[in-house]
Amino acid sequence: MGLDVGSTTVKAVVVDPVTDEILWKDYQRHETKQPEKCLELLGEVQASFPGLAPNSLRVFITGSGGSAVG
Repeated sequence: MGLDVGSTTVKAVVVDPVTDEILWKDYQRHETKQPEKCLELLGEVQASFPGLAPNSLRVFITGSGGSAVG
C-alpha cells in the first residue's frame, strides 16, 4: 500500500505485489486534518479487504506530512 500525505490531499493505493495490479485507490482533500484522513482511508482499505491478515500489508508513506503521520 502506498500512502501519500501531502499539504492539501491524501492519496492511497493498494497494489498486488505479484502482478502490480491496482486493487484499490482513493484521493481526498484532508482540510488540515492529515492524521484523521489517513485513518479514514486505512479504515476504508480494511473494509474493502475483509479477509486480509493483520500483518500482511506493508505501507509505504510519502509526502510532506508523511513523517508526522508515520
